[in-house]
Amino acid sequence: MSDFMNALVDLLPEHNKLKDTRNPLRKVLDLTVGEWFDNRDVQDFYEQLFLQSATGAWLDLHGRDYGVVRQLGESDEDYRTRIVQEKLEYLTPEYLDSVFDLVLYVYVEGFDASENTLTSDNPYITDYGYMSEMNDTVFDILNRKFVLDSEIHRIVGGVVDD
Repeated sequence: MSDFMNALVDLLPEHNKLKDTRNPLRKVLDLTVGEWFDNRDVQDFYEQLFLQSATGAWLDLHGRDYGVVRQLGESDEDYRTRIVQEKLEYLTPEYLDSVFDLVLYVYVEGFDASENTLTSDNPYITDYGYMSEMNDTVFDILNRKFVLDSEIHRIVGGVVDD
């Protein structure tokens, strides 16, 4: 009997039929699943079951489950971060700051960073919305995930991109 199957059967209640060594299902499980786990690093397999610790092809499977495809040449860490970012569901200033590292400022028409006219990190949206500096990847994620419309203006090269 495999070590894995012994450990598994020990977890079952006493009245479970798999406790009987003559049970045909137990024999099948022992020679298949039990044998497989006995010849594998179970800890490594266990770690691949979770998004936080999965790597390589296992991480690709998590991405497929979430509907997020790995980009060509994308590292595991970057891919994992993108899966999390694309699947979070809330658009709040706190969320954008903690997940995307975007500090939102009250929108100032004609803003130019070189003139240093940015004066407010007001957490309350105005009629004109917010503005923040963000790279193309973050901008694409937010546009796919939320309807930004005119609520968040993107600062590109120091100037608001209207």
